[in-house]
Amino acid sequence: MARVFPIDEWSVDQPSHAFNHDDIIATDGSFEIAMAAKGRARQASLPLSAASDIASSFQSMTLKGHGGPSYSPREDVKKERGIRGLLRRASVSIKAKTQRRHSHAVESRPSTSYAPWLNRLRGAASFNRHSVFPSDYDYETAVDSCTEIMSPIPGYGDAPPIIPIGSGGAAARATAAAQNEYFVRHRQFLSADERFGDHESGIGIAMSPSEPAPSYPDPAISRVDFISLLPAELSIQILAHVDHVTLYNTALVSKSWARVSRSQHVWREAFLREKSKTYAMSMPVQPGTMLGVPPTRPSNDWKELYRARQELEDNWRHGRAEPVYLNGHLDSIYCVQFDEFKIITGSRDKTIRVWDMKRYTCSLIIGPPDVIQSSALMTALDGTPHHYSTLPDQSRQIQYNPEAVSFPIHHNKSILCLQYDENILVTGSSDSTCIVYDIKNGYEPIRRLQHHTAAVLDLAFDERYIVTCSKDVSICVWDRETGNLLKQLRGHTGPVNAVQMRGNTIVSCSGDFTVKLWNIDTGKNIREFAGHTKGLACSQFSDDSRFIASAGNDKIIRIWDANTGECLQKIAAHENLVRSLHIDSVSGRLISGSYDQDIKVFEMETGRLLLDFPKWHSSWVLGAKSDYRRIVSTGQDPKILIMDFGLNIEGIDMLESK
Repeated sequence: MARVFPIDEWSVDQPSHAFNHDDIIATDGSFEIAMAAKGRARQASLPLSAASDIASSFQSMTLKGHGGPSYSPREDVKKERGIRGLLRRASVSIKAKTQRRHSHAVESRPSTSYAPWLNRLRGAASFNRHSVFPSDYDYETAVDSCTEIMSPIPGYGDAPPIIPIGSGGAAARATAAAQNEYFVRHRQFLSADERFGDHESGIGIAMSPSEPAPSYPDPAISRVDFISLLPAELSIQILAHVDHVTLYNTALVSKSWARVSRSQHVWREAFLREKSKTYAMSMPVQPGTMLGVPPTRPSNDWKELYRARQELEDNWRHGRAEPVYLNGHLDSIYCVQFDEFKIITGSRDKTIRVWDMKRYTCSLIIGPPDVIQSSALMTALDGTPHHYSTLPDQSRQIQYNPEAVSFPIHHNKSILCLQYDENILVTGSSDSTCIVYDIKNGYEPIRRLQHHTAAVLDLAFDERYIVTCSKDVSICVWDRETGNLLKQLRGHTGPVNAVQMRGNTIVSCSGDFTVKLWNIDTGKNIREFAGHTKGLACSQFSDDSRFIASAGNDKIIRIWDANTGECLQKIAAHENLVRSLHIDSVSGRLISGSYDQDIKVFEMETGRLLLDFPKWHSSWVLGAKSDYRRIVSTGQDPKILIMDFGLNIEGIDMLESK
């Protein structure tokens, strides 16, 4: 719709073009004659032939003969006379001098790649007496006001047409039709961007950076207390999806928010979502598997569980561990494994010892008859008990005469390796044999595995197989249920110092500098990892079979991609032989122990050193393993070192599985 501005807004006092009011009054009919003559002169300047449809349309839009309202000169004279008229003319003149441009209010826009075209549009859209029109409609002189024209002038671009006063709606419609016809006829003179550019949507326009408009939150939304207004069940479901920091903050909002945020369901979901994540396992940690996620018992206080677990993780980050030393072995302790309630160790003194993790006491000694019956097993020559624990405050807790047993099936030499689960314990010895024990039947031996011709250096088992490796450069695969030898794998050219298995795959390392991957079904070597420059002492397999860690006499820890053979990390870890490695597949931590007497913790993902515990052993570190709470290591000293990161945390035992 064309916008018609009132004459009072647009008329500017211009003596060189405006008619004198006295002339209008004095000469009867001269105003109409003068206006018609001027209109014809303006119309003649347009490039339109007499036969043009547009010309005829313009002719019909002249004031002469139009059925619009009659013009009364005397009414204007009355307005112009007097002090009010004088003030009005003065204000209009001042406006004309100080603001030479009358236009629509156009909000500022950022510059674009189409700036010249937009500038032309902006100039054409300006409603002032110096408006720029297409050359076909240009006047020889400036248009001072709507009173100077007798025929409408089509708008250019986005500008509205200029319509004479009193011409009515017919003139507006005719002007719009003329403008459309003009655009169609002159379309070929427009540039491609002007004809086809999508300037309205802004697509294809390169906007220059501009200051973003300030955004203000909607107070109507921020004031909605949805926790209080919604049913408790829905509020609990909403809060169950937020992290622990948000949950702690919700309790500070109001009493109703605090009441909902204390829901056990909310904290249980937060705990299980955030604390069951793993780094290298095929699935999240399952409750009750001794990995820091307790069984889902009705008595659980999940908020307290979350707090305890959070404090434990903070202690790991800052290396806040309390040391407890267990004494009792008489010689080097070569191997160790532990859980939340017990530790089992094997030693050069030919004994296997079971320790109580809670009481820091030895609960059972298993060994050959001559060792078990010796008086030196329990006390020194001066009568001092061998079994005692040293607590973090340096106090000594003495134990007298733990239970000691000997079975017909036993080892006669050093215990070099061991592993256990809920049902069996398997040990390997320098006597070149392995023994399987029944844990639920008081650790009574079930059978002996005998085929190796030299010391059994390491072993591993699952629900189907027992795998052993030896100084005789071979690997043996046994049936767990029957103890029958199924396969013997050969391929290493040096002592096989370590083995581990995941599913149908075995990883082994040797003094021949190599790490090998084996398929149990075929018995074939499927991949070899080369890069170490000296003999290897230890290797580990992540729970999901993706990563292998290896180390040895070159003092370097390498982390490999088991699927591709690529070396992912090369860590200059220690100053002497790296004797022990352990991958914590839940946290992604890698624990190492070395002959330099240091225990270190690395990040598997980056190889970054997280923690260093130098000289916590007084001699070589021979074994080191960890779980969610502790690192347990053994050495040549011979002592068992428990580094407990949760010892001083209130309620830490709630994380246990039993």
